Amino acid sequence: MTDDVADKVSTQASAYPLPAGARAPIEPRRVLLITSVATFVAFLDMSVVNVAFSDIFESFPGTALPTLSWVVSGYAVFFAAVLTPVGRYADVFGRKAVFLWSLLAFTIASALCTAAPTVEFLIGARFLQGLAAGGMIPAALGLVLGAYPPERRVAAVAAWAAASSAAAAFGPALGGLLVWAWDWRAVFLINVPVGLVAFVIGRNWLPEIKPEVRERPDPLGAILIALGVGTVVVGLTQGGEWGWLSAGFIAATVGGLVLLAAGILRSMRHRVPVFEVQLWADRKFAAASAVSFLFGIAMFAWLLACPLYTIVVWKYSIWEAGLANSPGAFTAAIGAGVVGKSKHPDIQRLATIAGAVLFGVSGVLFALLLHEQTRFLAVWLPVGLLSGLAIGLLMTAVSSAAATSVPQEKFASGYGMSMTARQMGGGLGIAAFAAITTTVTTGWLDGLHAVFWFAAAAMVPVVLAALPMTDARPVGADRV
Repeated sequence: MTDDVADKVSTQASAYPLPAGARAPIEPRRVLLITSVATFVAFLDMSVVNVAFSDIFESFPGTALPTLSWVVSGYAVFFAAVLTPVGRYADVFGRKAVFLWSLLAFTIASALCTAAPTVEFLIGARFLQGLAAGGMIPAALGLVLGAYPPERRVAAVAAWAAASSAAAAFGPALGGLLVWAWDWRAVFLINVPVGLVAFVIGRNWLPEIKPEVRERPDPLGAILIALGVGTVVVGLTQGGEWGWLSAGFIAATVGGLVLLAAGILRSMRHRVPVFEVQLWADRKFAAASAVSFLFGIAMFAWLLACPLYTIVVWKYSIWEAGLANSPGAFTAAIGAGVVGKSKHPDIQRLATIAGAVLFGVSGVLFALLLHEQTRFLAVWLPVGLLSGLAIGLLMTAVSSAAATSVPQEKFASGYGMSMTARQMGGGLGIAAFAAITTTVTTGWLDGLHAVFWFAAAAMVPVVLAALPMTDARPVGADRV
């Protein structure tokens, strides 16, 4: 499905005139290939480490569990922190340069993780990985959108988004296989050759597009936004460990919100802001970002609950759990393809609503039909395929709506802000998962059922937020 979309968008984009600032003819399919590979490894490292966590714990005996948890949460924190400011800098100083240097930093960080002699070293390398991935993703989508003409950008986003869906779905299975065949270091080592090859090829294949007039965005605003987002995500992801009424949780969340508000207020007054406040005046962009935030809450809680159900309740091995949670990737690709190929002028809003409804139905079915007895073929597989289709429809529609509703010179900035909203929602989803499973004291089975009910109920505000996600322009006719 993804290859079909890529073929279609690349052939139709071949006659697209060079965007302003381009220095050489653009080969859209090459841009899509390189950025999709990099996107795959960046999102892979969000899920693959969960599978290797117990193996890492055994390699560093005596390490406190809260300390080791930073191997997982540290990546997410730094990833979320830099999405908005680095996306803005990519639009100003060149998406190719930001993408390639971020990719190289990610590759180096992966090598450092592989060779980590201590847990502190590993955590530091994971911080660097998250920073690099956060710079890579908005620049990658900016490159893709700049390579295609307006009428084919939704299809291009669909093909690109399939890479992140595949990484999320196949991450547990791939991680389980690598840990089983070697050890936890393999989950990082695999990034090194992929990153190096993508970097070398990308230097020749990716277009260099820079604005003719470049002014450095506000550095203080960038610091405030990054610190604010990062601190809030720290509070949300660590709240279950610290306690929801603890001084640490309150200080992190309140302090982070204050820093974020200060960064936004400064951006409202600065001549060259890092946070593009005016983009939020666009109804479609604002609605898409709101949906990203709200769906991020449910999706992150869901992605924690599903593998835990198979491991804790059904006693699957890590490898079996990874395989059991992979089939949704195929229907996610189908959902992405449906959005990418559709000519309906309101496809983004309709696909978002349809995806939310299907995801809500999936949550209800899991909550009602899953029991202690293994019901893989009767329940898990069909509902997993349904939820995968829902995620493919919704995430592709929302990503393309956010990206194509901003001017061409602000592609990376706009997507960076929308992605930040999703990651902050994800942090809240992790907090909700921890709160629900610790509040339900009758066992994991009831706790995970409660999470599935929560994910289903969260689709009501998602649908409401999606209702205004439209404008008078036909799909693809974004501002150029």
